[in-house]
Amino acid sequence: MPRTSLHDWLLLSYLSIFWGLAFLLIALALDLFLPVTVVWIRLSLGALVMLCVMRAKGVRLPRGIAWWRRLTLLSLTGNVLPFCLIAWSELTVPSSEVGLLMALMPLTILVLGHFFIDQEPFTKTRLIGVVIGFAGVVTVMGLDLATMMSSHKLPGQLAAILATLCYAVNAILTKRLPPAESVGLTAGTLLCGAIILAPFALWLQPEWSFGTHQTAVVAVLVLGVFATGFATWAYFEVVAARGPGFLSSINYLIPFVAFFAGILFLGEPAKTAHFIALLMILLGVRLIQPRKSAEVKAFE
Repeated sequence: MPRTSLHDWLLLSYLSIFWGLAFLLIALALDLFLPVTVVWIRLSLGALVMLCVMRAKGVRLPRGIAWWRRLTLLSLTGNVLPFCLIAWSELTVPSSEVGLLMALMPLTILVLGHFFIDQEPFTKTRLIGVVIGFAGVVTVMGLDLATMMSSHKLPGQLAAILATLCYAVNAILTKRLPPAESVGLTAGTLLCGAIILAPFALWLQPEWSFGTHQTAVVAVLVLGVFATGFATWAYFEVVAARGPGFLSSINYLIPFVAFFAGILFLGEPAKTAHFIALLMILLGVRLIQPRKSAEVKAFE
């Protein structure tokens, strides 16, 4: 494989920045839009961008009822449900905290992958990483169970964690797909999500007066075009050039960007426990990464 180019690093930086800033953009968009509307606009704009990319590459959408059933399931688990859960959680939970909780995703994927995918074995090091990562999530949520149960943030925190489970299920379903053009698959899943949410967004959104909410409008446009559409295109460009392993570092960068973006731009609270949790979660994510050197013995 050729050496990593500046172009590859720029695309990786783009993904880390915009996927990390997505939590901030959602928080800003919620000043005007309902969570379901934010997700519908995001998916619609993302689908439009990916359809343009697909056309430029001469790729076609998958055909056949079986494929569109798969695309609908992928959209529900990878777009509709997790995006709505994240947006809803940010009604009560700071975006920086949601970004930290979402770092649970690679840990959840590893745990489920151990049981459902033969290529994802547990090792002792990975088990330690999962334990440390989950302990970091507990630190974010609060160590006192009584306080957690009485906190108004608990439902939102649980929603963010449930979103990571949706992503993990989506990752497993994606790995079990028959061979197909990835750009067409992604365009199809985004399009399915936009169609599914359209009636809910159009019916539930109480108003569409954009004049006094320019920041929210700009935020949702940036979220849809740059953090969903072009980010998805960049993702496939990186995977095609460098493989999925090169993307593993974004598991550290996205929660880092999300955490500090919320603090710096929204003035969200930053407690000592949040910084401790950030270090614990990032250490856990680091430990679960596969080793390139010698083959490791699976944990028994």
